[in-house]
Amino acid sequence: MQTALNRVLLAIGALLVAIDAAWLTLGHFAIDAGAYGLVALAVPPLVAGSVWYGRVRREAGISATFSVAAFLIVFSAATSLMSYLLVTITGPRIDAGLAAADAALGFHWPAMMAWAADHPLVNALLGLAYVSAMPQILILLLLLGFRADLKGLYGLALALSLGAFLTLAVWTWHPSFGAFSVFTLPAPVASKLGLVLGMDYGQDLVAMLKNGPGFISPKELRGIVGFPSYHTLEALVLVWYARRLPYLRWWVAALNAVVLLAVPVQGGHHLVDMLGGVAVTLLAIALAEGTVAWAARPATAPAAAQALLAAR
Repeated sequence: MQTALNRVLLAIGALLVAIDAAWLTLGHFAIDAGAYGLVALAVPPLVAGSVWYGRVRREAGISATFSVAAFLIVFSAATSLMSYLLVTITGPRIDAGLAAADAALGFHWPAMMAWAADHPLVNALLGLAYVSAMPQILILLLLLGFRADLKGLYGLALALSLGAFLTLAVWTWHPSFGAFSVFTLPAPVASKLGLVLGMDYGQDLVAMLKNGPGFISPKELRGIVGFPSYHTLEALVLVWYARRLPYLRWWVAALNAVVLLAVPVQGGHHLVDMLGGVAVTLLAIALAEGTVAWAARPATAPAAAQALLAAR
């Protein structure tokens, strides 16, 4: 199973890097090559660790942890870069329609933000929760690896990566940047919010859609996708795979419930962005679980016989 899943991750990572490299070359984009090179330097030691613990030490859990960690570094850098490249081929922006859908559901983003501005402690806690996704992924990765839960490890990596593909596909077809690209808050409200992204970020994204991504650097990349909400997907995927940890599952569920509350506030999302994120999450988890089940299928009789002969 582990070999098959490592090959799947390798194929996904190689495909992403190849697409990015070809697009950058053909499109003559300006990128921070040195910074991306530093990111790439983290990958070989992790791959070497995976090979060492897999072939020499025979510790599958640690080997898989190194493999998945290497993949997530490549995946994160490559997909964030790709999202900026996709700005150049997107369809028509749909934020106005998403705001209208929110209104039809009875959700008014400026009113929610005014409430958040009047509750600074709650808003600060939402800000901390919003930026917790990456630390949570790292901790879950280490804990699943410690338990040698290969299905959980690879399922987590596949759900995050397949969810990113689905999210970017929908977003490229009809891009959106969230409620803060539609609404302008009164100065007294905006000044008290202290948002992770900032109120100007939505307008910056709208300008980027018109003018192109400009200089692309991993030092400055931030999420640009509105609908579907990838932050929602991350929170739900973390809850799904943390259910495999008996003493931690409810803490993760509680934390990510707060993350979901933070998405429209700190992330500036429409409510329907989150609903779209839920739909993508369900499909991504189904695909990830199916891939892991395929890799874990029993060996066929001829293959099993060959393995026995090789062992002798």
